[in-house]
Amino acid sequence: MSSVTERAVERLGLSGRVVVVSGASGQIGGACALELSALGAAVVAGYHTGTDAVRKLQEQAEGQGGTLVPVAADLSRPEGADALVAAAVERFGRVDGCVAAAGLRTRRLALATDERSLQRLLQVNLAGAIGLAKACLKPMMRARYGRIVLFGSRAGTSGLPGHGAYAATKGALQPWAASVAGEVGGHGITVNVVAPGAIRAEVMDFSEAERDLVLKFIGAGRLGEPEEVAAAVSFLLSPSASYVNGTTLVVDGGARF
Repeated sequence: MSSVTERAVERLGLSGRVVVVSGASGQIGGACALELSALGAAVVAGYHTGTDAVRKLQEQAEGQGGTLVPVAADLSRPEGADALVAAAVERFGRVDGCVAAAGLRTRRLALATDERSLQRLLQVNLAGAIGLAKACLKPMMRARYGRIVLFGSRAGTSGLPGHGAYAATKGALQPWAASVAGEVGGHGITVNVVAPGAIRAEVMDFSEAERDLVLKFIGAGRLGEPEEVAAAVSFLLSPSASYVNGTTLVVDGGARF
């Protein structure tokens, strides 16, 4: 590790922190877990499916001298969030950070969205994220310190045709975070949302023609990378972001659509 990198890691102040990350089997959640591990945090990596992906992530983290503990949990059920937090407290004694990266994305026109699909999106994207945040808030309130990052979406801030139900579940996290930030900010806890735009990951469901069209309206002229989202998440989790509270950080390369 170069001296510049060492100083950057030290300045970020995540070494020795304990962070719960859900959705670690996905590319973006996995990138967050790996990045935090590389920065010295002990990561409890939650996943529902994708056991092989999380085991590989654990090997990568350990290979770079980090700590990453996989924990199977279904966040569509309240006990899933409790299991993740219990694992963190049992293994490390506390929870300093929470990254609610687990989520579902479906592409359906509004009139074609059935009740079952809507309820599933609500359970995972909205109730699951809020449930994990609430479970993490309990030990954070006792410690009078914590950082919570919920995963919204640019679709949740501006809408996206064909993704109305998904956008609604993601967009609802923003006012929730802003509201709760006002309740727990005095206890040394921040609650923020990161809203990725068009990121190169398995959840990207654009056709090639749609992707080319989208790129014309992105200032950066390219898709984002999962690691770029992870960098934004790491900042929001750091002590340096102590005065960033109740806001949404959009990571979209300057998209204008």
